[in-house]
Amino acid sequence: MHYNTTEVDVQRRRWRCALFVYWFCGCLVAGPALSQGTVDRIMATGKLTIGYLPDARPFSYSDASGQPAGYAVAVCGKVAEAVKSELKLPIMAVTHVAVPFDERIRAVEQGTIDILCGIEPSLGRRAHLDFTIPVLLNGTGAVIRTDAPVRLREVLSGESPNTQPIWRGSPGQAPERHTVAVIGGTVLERDLIDRLKLSRLVVSVLSVKDNAAGLQMVLDRRADAFFSDRSLLLDSVKRHPSGNRLVVLDRIFKRTQVALGVQRDDSVFRLLVDRALTGLMRSGDMAAIYRAHFGAPDQSILNMFQLVALPD
Repeated sequence: MHYNTTEVDVQRRRWRCALFVYWFCGCLVAGPALSQGTVDRIMATGKLTIGYLPDARPFSYSDASGQPAGYAVAVCGKVAEAVKSELKLPIMAVTHVAVPFDERIRAVEQGTIDILCGIEPSLGRRAHLDFTIPVLLNGTGAVIRTDAPVRLREVLSGESPNTQPIWRGSPGQAPERHTVAVIGGTVLERDLIDRLKLSRLVVSVLSVKDNAAGLQMVLDRRADAFFSDRSLLLDSVKRHPSGNRLVVLDRIFKRTQVALGVQRDDSVFRLLVDRALTGLMRSGDMAAIYRAHFGAPDQSILNMFQLVALPD
């Protein structure tokens, strides 16, 4: 069969038109689901949803009336005001959602919440969500009983244990054995365990569900120390009925950063939030929020605010 040039051109044009219609219809069906960002969602719904942990006082928590409160919640509230102003929305509803610890990352991924009020950035977590500039410097601390063994207190405090010549049969020649508790999913630093071994301390690590359970294990003598976020430990011990039997060590074992979590690959919304956070840091409002929840910020916190605030 033979085609003349005109017939071939017409057939090619028909194929091109068919392919274009197929592509265009596919975009109509899949486009919004694949490309709609957080800003688009906020503009369409007139609502910004903030997720927070309900039991991480004073960082974020539900107060006695069930309302969201804490440092991170206050920061996110200021961010929400900036988002409303930047998007020129006369009315924007702000909804707070309490999210369980083990559901917080999935809530951001699935778009259930637009901002997660507080998460420690890591490479592993970056596969699931993105992070804003840091809003807090934090660290791991330890709580022990006031009558904890001297050697354990010295080692955990970073002090040099008192050493004496060890004779055969001397008390303390055998390694001391202790149990420490951590919240499930927390990895106790390997170098800390090695340091305990060098000090003739052998530890076993138990997992607990939250701070309250960890403190209770120490009080009940089922654990000799409990490791958690130091700011949370200080607040928990201060409010605990038996807090006078506990002491939070001054030492910080591992410095971490805390940021806000947003959806992955959503640079438009992340820039919007980072701009709001930078404004809070430059104006001094961030330091004021910190003071209201943690007390006067030391120089390291003030330096951090100055360092992470982005230039124009």
